[in-house]
This record gives sequence, structure tokens and C-alpha cells, in this order.
Amino acid sequence: MIDFGAGREFGEDFLGKYIEVIHGAYISDRKKIIDSSLDLGFLTGEENREMLNAHYTGVMIIGEPFRTPTRDDLYNFGTADFTEKIVKILPTMSKHRLAPPPPEVYSLHKKVVGTYLMCIKLRA
Repeated sequence: MIDFGAGREFGEDFLGKYIEVIHGAYISDRKKIIDSSLDLGFLTGEENREMLNAHYTGVMIIGEPFRTPTRDDLYNFGTADFTEKIVKILPTMSKHRLAPPPPEVYSLHKKVVGTYLMCIKLRA
């Protein structure tokens, strides 16, 4: 069963800023990820190094499927270990986050996580 209950529209400004964060993960550019995350409101600019590292790591985990080198070298969600990787950084993010993410992120991440979990289950 696929639940489309998280469906909603997002503003162009939010999506434009969010895609810059994801693009930073795609090109493995830490500065772009942090700067775009500040612009989006994921970060305040007052975070400590531990939080910045955890945030960067989390974005890189979410961006893994986009960094597949070639079309012939498809990403394997079945061996990705997303859950284990995210669980490792959650305590740091919970302890050191200074402000909640933008409200739109909750709905968007529900879609992203649901899609990733479906791909993991299907071993896509």
C-alpha cells in the first residue's frame, strides 16, 4: 500500500532552496549544503561543530542515491543501511538542534522517507 496522505503543494521559494541543499549533496559540497541549509532555515548559524557535522552527514545520507556514478552502476537501496546511518546521528541532532526545521520539511520528508523505505523493502 502506498499512502498519498502526505500530498501537498510546496512553494517555489521553498523548493528552490531545498533543491540547493540536495544539489550540495549530489556534488558533495559541504559549504553549499551548510549555506543552503542556513538559507532554508534548517540551521540558525549558531550551531556548534558537532551539529553542523551531523546535519551535513544527514544530508549526505539522503543524497546517496543521487551520487550514483553511472547509469550502469545503479544505486542499491537494499544494501544502503539508511536506517542505521540516520540512527547514529539522531542523538546529536536532538541534543544540539537550536531551531526546528521549516514546517514544510515535515511533509516533504514524510514523502522522501516513505519512498526510500519502499525502495528498501523492494530491494530496488
